[in-house]
Amino acid sequence: STRERLAKALQELGFVVLPSKANFLLARHGKIGGKDLYLKLKESGVLVRHLSDERISDFVRITIGTDEEIDILLNKIKVILGETK
Repeated sequence: STRERLAKALQELGFVVLPSKANFLLARHGKIGGKDLYLKLKESGVLVRHLSDERISDFVRITIGTDEEIDILLNKIKVILGETK
């Protein structure tokens, strides 16, 4: 249920989220590249993965954590997207 909640919240923020039944999501946003999002999240203390493979370099890989961790991630992403407008 946490994976579905995260996917829905990311989509509401304008992310494209690939379908997943795993313990992670691949997501990308049109306003910020995957590597830049990864670096900004890392600077704010939140770790996701950025993969350099050309086919998915615009995506970040987000491991499904606890509800509290997901809330922190979403709040940090909202701040970052506010900075990119």
